[in-house]
Amino acid sequence: MKKIVLSFFLLILSISNLFPQQKDFPKLTGPYLGRKPPRMTPKIFAPELITVPVHSPVIFSPDGLEVFYVPWSTLKMECMRQINGYWAKPKTVSLATKYDAENPCFTEDGNRMYFTSTRPIKTERVNIEEKFWRENIWYVDREKEGWSEPVPLSSDVNSYDIHWEISINDLNKDLYFSASSGEMGGGSDIYKSAYSEGRYTSPEKLSGVINTDGDEDTPFIAWDGSYLLFARKPGADTFSDLYISFRNANGTWGNAVNLGSTINSPSHEIYPVVTRDKKYLFFISLRLGKPQIYWVDAKIIEELRPKE
Repeated sequence: MKKIVLSFFLLILSISNLFPQQKDFPKLTGPYLGRKPPRMTPKIFAPELITVPVHSPVIFSPDGLEVFYVPWSTLKMECMRQINGYWAKPKTVSLATKYDAENPCFTEDGNRMYFTSTRPIKTERVNIEEKFWRENIWYVDREKEGWSEPVPLSSDVNSYDIHWEISINDLNKDLYFSASSGEMGGGSDIYKSAYSEGRYTSPEKLSGVINTDGDEDTPFIAWDGSYLLFARKPGADTFSDLYISFRNANGTWGNAVNLGSTINSPSHEIYPVVTRDKKYLFFISLRLGKPQIYWVDAKIIEELRPKE
């Protein structure tokens, strides 16, 4: 009898050790952390769970079973994972334990994640000063237990002064990002790096339809490449709004359109992301004085799409 009781106790202990993060964490189930979906007016996403100012909105893995976000205070990626139907308490991702890890972006199958980090690149071509402050784009591959060791993209891409959101379309794996122009007094612009023969080629700055004399950054390319969302800040004393440009039939970009007062407030709006199921648009807004995550029905995008 004692042996049975001991075995039962050890079983209970082993199960509790599997889920130590669930203590004092609400039981959440269902897609999108079980939140009630928004309609055509943006609302804050899970404010009772994500209480800190954020550096990125929530990014869901393609299968919807993981969600990532980055607190502004740490710049270290956090992840909530659905286990046995319930969402677990957020944990710092393993690749962010030593260095910052920000702005996650997944390939279509979810097996590769791109992100930005100021971790040092082990090459003599990068000087000591750059190793500790420059953001570069890295990637990791999903393994049976966690993620592989981070690998930086080639210097064709990482020679640029990259900051914030990166985005990849499913159609041809082209990479979009924003970077400083590098010119005296210049702001940020949006670039595209084409994927060719297993690597990303030297980036090209998008046309003047997208890039202006102001700042353009935090681009999101549609999964099918049909539109580009981004933030535009016209001048030094202005706030950034979210814009969209639809791709023309000839492959060029159409005139950028402001997403309007339903999305944009008198404060900053940045970092748009559309979910893999194309149902929701997430973004960051400072309308209440701190960067918070908002979401809205993605039908607003289709309402802006030009009629043929």
